[in-house]
Amino acid sequence: MLESGILMDEGLSAELRKRIEELKGKEVSYWEDELYSHEALTNLSYREELEKCFKLDPLGPLPPPLSD
Repeated sequence: MLESGILMDEGLSAELRKRIEELKGKEVSYWEDELYSHEALTNLSYREELEKCFKLDPLGPLPPPLSD
């Protein structure tokens, strides 16, 4: 299924797909909070889709470079 130019996982419920679409117009803090929602912590497909949609690195940001 192609929705808003992004290939959505067929396994995601319509509710979760709708939630991702709603987050796209919000400030960063909204979708950062969503990463810690019950659904994102218990549904790996949903978590991966959030990471893809918001171009997040699943391993997290790199630490700052060491200064000499």
